[in-house]
Amino acid sequence: MMHGYGGFGGFGFMGIFSMVIWLVILIVIIYFLFMFIRDFGSKNSITKTGKNHALNILKERYARGEITKEEYLSMKNDLEN
Repeated sequence: MMHGYGGFGGFGFMGIFSMVIWLVILIVIIYFLFMFIRDFGSKNSITKTGKNHALNILKERYARGEITKEEYLSMKNDLEN
């Protein structure tokens, strides 16, 4: 005779189902915490390499003649501030 959640001391389908639900909830919480920490760090500090990369692209555009000296200086000023 089976009582409760399908036998096995209450560790039947409902027990496994509730464990899966709690595991999914835990994984979702950990995922969002990880994403929040990663985004928080990247938004609050612009790395020097990121600025250097943008300045290098700007220098290349100026060297190829895609932008004028005035545009170059204006954009450079925007990037440095």
